[in-house]
Amino acid sequence: MSETGGLFNAAFIYTEEVLKDFEKLYIEKKEMSPAARIILGLMGGAGAIYFGYMIYKEGAQLTRIGYLMICSIMLVLALSRNSKRPDETIAKYRKYYLDRHATVKVDEEGIELKIEGQKNYARSKFREIYGLFDTDRCLYCVIKGKAYYIIPRDGVADGKADELKKYLEKKCSKRFQHYALDKQA
Repeated sequence: MSETGGLFNAAFIYTEEVLKDFEKLYIEKKEMSPAARIILGLMGGAGAIYFGYMIYKEGAQLTRIGYLMICSIMLVLALSRNSKRPDETIAKYRKYYLDRHATVKVDEEGIELKIEGQKNYARSKFREIYGLFDTDRCLYCVIKGKAYYIIPRDGVADGKADELKKYLEKKCSKRFQHYALDKQA
């Protein structure tokens, strides 16, 4: 253990490059793959036709109407355009993180993030982490919908980013999903 008490420690500054990496990951994760669009479209279309026909033939029932609505939503999702625009989440991360010094400690209990200038700090148990993502630049642990622990690989003490990654996979019982983002911004 190091002097800060964790199995793994990181200290870094949230730079423009780190936040651009986060923005790219965030937008990439929001996109739907072509295969998912095709599956949603086929299921939604087939379901809409079937349940629409059943309502026409045998009358409206609450469950049929509900299924027809679900199938319609599937069609809308399949046909909707991917949003390349960042939402307010990106702006919030820039406001509270950009050029701020941060420390991360990972111990047997979970992960902790402290950012300079903020009274409160974030601490999560491993069971509260529902997503693990990585890029060539950073490791990301997701809690809640839009809350991320962003850990630049080069900020991990003693160059142990890959060991930290393996440890998090074991403790969270999840695998990291890698996003190959281009390094140009």
